[in-house]
Amino acid sequence: MLMKSYNHETGSFTGKGGIEIFFQKWIADKARAAVILVHGVGEHSGRYDNLIKAFADKKISVFAIDHRGHGKSDGKRGHIDSFMDYVYDLKLFLEFIKEENKGLPVILFGHSMGGVIATKYAMTYPDDLSMLVISSPGYTPAFKVPAWKTSVASFFSSRISTLSFPNGLIVSDLSHDQDTITAYNNDPLVHNKVTARWAVEFMRAGQECISNAGSIKKPLLVFHGKEDHICDYKAAEQFYNDASSAVKKLFVFEGLYHETMNETPAERDKVLSDVTGWILKNIDSLPAAAKKAVPAAKKAPVKKAAAKPAAKKAPVKKAAAKPAAKKAPVKKAAAKPAVKKAPVKKAAAKPAAKKAPVKKAAVKPAAKKAPVKKAAAKPAVKKAPVKKAAVKKTVKKK
Repeated sequence: MLMKSYNHETGSFTGKGGIEIFFQKWIADKARAAVILVHGVGEHSGRYDNLIKAFADKKISVFAIDHRGHGKSDGKRGHIDSFMDYVYDLKLFLEFIKEENKGLPVILFGHSMGGVIATKYAMTYPDDLSMLVISSPGYTPAFKVPAWKTSVASFFSSRISTLSFPNGLIVSDLSHDQDTITAYNNDPLVHNKVTARWAVEFMRAGQECISNAGSIKKPLLVFHGKEDHICDYKAAEQFYNDASSAVKKLFVFEGLYHETMNETPAERDKVLSDVTGWILKNIDSLPAAAKKAVPAAKKAPVKKAAAKPAAKKAPVKKAAAKPAAKKAPVKKAAAKPAVKKAPVKKAAAKPAAKKAPVKKAAVKPAAKKAPVKKAAAKPAVKKAPVKKAAVKKTVKKK
């Protein structure tokens, strides 16, 4: 949904392993802060109109991606090789968002599975954010998972990791609001699939968040519906109590289900008022997120995003076919030779189909392929983002 208070843009970039990641931006004029929205399993970034509208008149810009295997992003529905794949994709996105919003506090805002992703991100890259906000985090399910199911998931995770099965979500447990339920059921971008590997990785990540809660020191806001039948609110309370944040707040809303921000009008208005009120109250004392010199990130900017007709920009890929295009890559290669190699991937759209296999780049300068793998590595993550962010600057503007 477009809102008058925002300039709305969409685009994509190449995530870890060459997966194309879709993103959206709701840019406020003279913004006071940047909120990075991290959605839950099976859904996508387009389901947060209520929250975005609540920020609309408060001069807060909102940015979000569709996770791999979700919404408009590529990848097998509900599958990951490692839970950190989500974190690394988010890292790539944050690098150029920070470059575009220098001096602004960065607030990481995760819901459900997105709450787990946001928490893992905050534990891995604490200097990238100014505040952590967690909604109904999926640290622990609100129901007991039979031991046999855990065993089966573990068995297949190591043998047929991509084996898919329903995630077991009961849609009516999301909200008391019938319009929300109807919209969810009719949303073509929503899916209910997860794989054996996803199940094992997700459960492990949730437990790691609880076990390492003490490492969280940034200002923290946690909120949860007490009648959530999907994620256990007591796990959220435990995480909150164990966090080392000097400034923190916990809201447990009586009688509300999993999606507190999508509850009946009166209830969600109260939730959004409490949440945005606390954020605004603490926002002016927040320091800007640490900024790093990432030249490639500067290139992933909205300049290319502006071109909604990315098809026309695609010619840049054509350029790749020309010697000049080859030169451009060398220039951008300043950040890392592999950075410009990525654009070749873009070329996949046109005659560069041969270049699309940049992942196959291993065939040529395998050295360039190495960076992509490094992206998966913890330390090299910072570099991977840069490469990737710059790689798919196929940003489109609406």
